[in-house]
Amino acid sequence: MKKYQNKFLWRNFFYSNFTIVVIFILIGFVFKGFVNLYSKYQITREDLNYTRKEETEDNNKLIIEQDNLNNINTDEGKDKYLRSIYSIKKEGEGLVVVYDAASSTYEIPKSESFFDSLKNMIKNLLGK
Repeated sequence: MKKYQNKFLWRNFFYSNFTIVVIFILIGFVFKGFVNLYSKYQITREDLNYTRKEETEDNNKLIIEQDNLNNINTDEGKDKYLRSIYSIKKEGEGLVVVYDAASSTYEIPKSESFFDSLKNMIKNLLGK
């Protein structure tokens, strides 16, 4: 009889309202964990797609820059590169420099007048 009462006690415990509520709460926590895991998977997948896109763009830029470097290594490419960066000319060529005074910070030096040069010479002789 004792055995039967123990079985009955356990059966009542497993089928009680409290146990059912606890099981549903545990199922809810497991479901919430799966939802969080899936959202992290989606974020990771978006990051992977973004990095793949960036990688292809960087590879395209690398190919373009390698072509530019290969062009610079030739004599014609070196000449073209130097001409685009610096204002240089070959011997026998004419060069036109366009000067925009409004946007330039360079000032054209003015020659000193006779009076200023005489004043500077006297200052230098007298030691200031």
